Amino acid sequence: MMYKQSIGLVVVATVLAAWADPLQSASVYVLNESFESPETAFVDVNIDSWDDSPKPWWYDESGGHLWNQLTGVFLNLPPEDPESIDNCDGEQAAWLFAVPEVELFQDLTASFEVGKLYHLTVGIIGGGGNMKDGVPIEIRLYYRDGEDNKATVGATTFTYDLEAGHVKHFNDVRLDVAQVGEADPWAGKNIGVQLVSTLSFPEDMDPDTGRAGGFWDLDNVRLTTTLSGPDFTDDHFVNMEDFAVMAQEWLACTNATTDMTGEGCVNMEDVMILAESWLNTI
Repeated sequence: MMYKQSIGLVVVATVLAAWADPLQSASVYVLNESFESPETAFVDVNIDSWDDSPKPWWYDESGGHLWNQLTGVFLNLPPEDPESIDNCDGEQAAWLFAVPEVELFQDLTASFEVGKLYHLTVGIIGGGGNMKDGVPIEIRLYYRDGEDNKATVGATTFTYDLEAGHVKHFNDVRLDVAQVGEADPWAGKNIGVQLVSTLSFPEDMDPDTGRAGGFWDLDNVRLTTTLSGPDFTDDHFVNMEDFAVMAQEWLACTNATTDMTGEGCVNMEDVMILAESWLNTI
């Protein structure tokens, strides 16, 4: 029995070695993800492949900015300029004003797949235009409901810290969305990406007490997906520690916690499931 176990574990190790450098995640295509289009010599209020929100009834365009001027793309300054963004992806980035209901969004062709986790990352700089302390922006993933409304699947907030100052360096803000289940209403629905100012009307539009004003710089929108898998140690990562747990139960057919197939014993079929998620974040 010890010989049989040893041979089995050698086979397991060989299989995992073959999977030692898998794709840990897959990219989901986002159009114009770095805001390089349209190409501009300075600024452009148009942004290809991204939509903006319609002007709300309360917004007064006589105040200095038209609603369609609250988002756009700009050319980064040369590296020798002190105002240049040092980690801009490509030559351009986008701006989004800190005003209630201002947003950029995109409906992707990809859909939420059952069993997968989604990770949205956006480069964000706060503080432009004398932005006030504590101003929030959210990055979201959404799907379209039966009435074609954007229904949020997950969101995370980035808040400008006045003490940190307006540093010309993009912060990577990341949103992680849990594994998609068969019963989730967004399962199989097209993925939407949304970048939105979450200030409130009318409170934040008060000239004395409100927080509206200033703008965000945005860049490098990345969406990736990973598979869920056999995380036996609850550290949210499939690695040698999980293999060690399975190895302890190799060929066991009683009370086996690493039986992934449900047929009762720990064998090569369970190893293959482990291998498919090898080095994945869970």
